[in-house]
Amino acid sequence: MDAFTGEIRLFPFNYAPQDWAYCDGSALSIQQFPALFSILGYTYGGTSGQTFKLPNFNGRAAMGASPQRSIGIPVGADQVTLTPANLTGHTHAVQVKDGTEASAALDVPNSTAYLAQPRNVRVYNNTAPLAGGPTLPTGTLTPAGQLSPGTSPQRSTLQPFLTLSYCICLNGEYPVKPS
Repeated sequence: MDAFTGEIRLFPFNYAPQDWAYCDGSALSIQQFPALFSILGYTYGGTSGQTFKLPNFNGRAAMGASPQRSIGIPVGADQVTLTPANLTGHTHAVQVKDGTEASAALDVPNSTAYLAQPRNVRVYNNTAPLAGGPTLPTGTLTPAGQLSPGTSPQRSTLQPFLTLSYCICLNGEYPVKPS
C-alpha cells in the first residue's frame, strides 16, 4: 500500500524508513518539501517563508481532533504538582469493637488491636473539646507519605506505554481533497 504525503504511521523499529521522517518536531525546508508544506503549513510551527515543523510525538499520545482540541495544539503534562485542590474529599475509617470481649482486652495497643469501648462508658459527646484538652497518645495515628516542608509531591501522569516510532511520509501520493 502506498502512503499519502503527510500520513503518520507507527513503526516498530528504530529508524525512519526511506521517504519518512520521525515525528519529532524537526524543522524542514519549505523549498525542499513543498508538497508536505502545502498539507501541514505552519500547523506545528516554523519560520515564515523558510521552514515548517513536523508534529512532535516525543512523549505524547495521539488524540482525535474535536471542537475542544484543535489540530497541532499540544496539551497535558508528564508530571503534575499535587495540591489539596487535586484531592477529592475523603474520610479515614476507624475500626472499633464494642468492648464486650473482656478476655481479648489489651492495656497497650499493638498493630493488630482494635479500638474498643469499655462497658457502660459513653465514648461520644456532642460538645466540642476545649483547646489544650486531652489528646491521643503519640503513635495512635501516624502520618503517611513523605512530604518535605515547603515542597509538593510530583506525580507521574503517564499511562502504561510501549515505545514505538511515529513517522510522517515526506514523499508519497498527494492526498486530493474531495470536491
